Amino acid sequence: MSQGIYQLGRITHHSALVVGESVFVWGGERPDLPQALDHDSLQKRKLLSTINRLEFRTGRWSSHVTRGTSPPLGPMGYFCTTRNNEILFFGGWCGHDICYHNDVNSFNSLTYEWSNIIPTSDAVMKRGFGGMVCLESMGTEYLFMIGGTGSTPTTYQSQYQYFQLDTGHIHTNEQNLLNISTRQWIVPTISGQYCPPISGFAIQKVTNNKAIMFGGSVTSGDNRNDVIVNTVYTCQLQSDSTIHWESVKGPVVPASVQWPMERRLHAITGIISDSPTLVMIGGEGKDGLVNDSWLLNTSQYQWSKIDLPESVTSRDTHSLSSIMMSPDCVWLVVVGGGAATEWEDVGRGYKEPFSDYITDPNITMLIELVLREGEWKVSEVLDSTGLTTEAYQHKYQS
Repeated sequence: MSQGIYQLGRITHHSALVVGESVFVWGGERPDLPQALDHDSLQKRKLLSTINRLEFRTGRWSSHVTRGTSPPLGPMGYFCTTRNNEILFFGGWCGHDICYHNDVNSFNSLTYEWSNIIPTSDAVMKRGFGGMVCLESMGTEYLFMIGGTGSTPTTYQSQYQYFQLDTGHIHTNEQNLLNISTRQWIVPTISGQYCPPISGFAIQKVTNNKAIMFGGSVTSGDNRNDVIVNTVYTCQLQSDSTIHWESVKGPVVPASVQWPMERRLHAITGIISDSPTLVMIGGEGKDGLVNDSWLLNTSQYQWSKIDLPESVTSRDTHSLSSIMMSPDCVWLVVVGGGAATEWEDVGRGYKEPFSDYITDPNITMLIELVLREGEWKVSEVLDSTGLTTEAYQHKYQS
């Protein structure tokens, strides 16, 4: 790799969001961040006041100093989604002890300015490692937050569950709606078959008012260990205060039906088409990393495998983004993640996983999928080195 070219470093527990023709990455667990972050300090604010940007035009990363209010203080496992030129952040783990956040912050990708749009509140649980999407009902936009792991809530909502793990962290299936225009929290009415307390799943918006969720880990009966699952849930915003859930797959699947194995800490993105398709890569299963990748037809809820190299799929705690280059061509961008997973004894018979970082040239991987005879097929795979070549420039311009 040429000297002088800035490259994104090793990173896990982050999100990578596409806005326009760029990918933005903020925060995450990184070697350059202290192992135990202060709750709030000038050093922490300085470290978190930069954001990384990958421009598809050049295939190169750049680092930018941000402006405005202070950046969020929960840099790991935050909930994240986009809205026009904004990237919206909720919660996240603070980096020390059982300390989580629940404020909502906006990053303007044009001005590089932060805005704190919802300060910390007792109305919602402080947490991370869940999911968030932007949904619409009758012309009004809402942020919808679901699940995660966090600290003991100030307010318990009676329709949800809160399980305390042996580590002291709280596992939940709490759900929240935030009216973006009025900036008011709403406790939604929930119907249908929704998930138990869960974290480490992936959720993706598929229509203006509907999202699909897969995998994750739920709490075992004794609250000591996690049970990794492979259930698909759909959630639909039916009014300004009602979420309807359905479980697409029961506990038993016929052997003739292709279905991904249980996993958590995987990544999912969407392909925009007449029949929206989800792409899923990697994750952690019951016996370590899950080295595969899948497509989900969201019209019929049928899974099919796609063949990608191990350099792409053998990772967890990574991010996955997509950009439509044409109606029959999509680029996927995989960023960061953990490699080999091991288990660390944290006391009282409880173990937590930890991973080595994915390293260059595999930190950033670009996968081109093309639509052939009604099916998405892998056309090309590039690593960090491939993104800086003249061949890539020709591909982008063509």
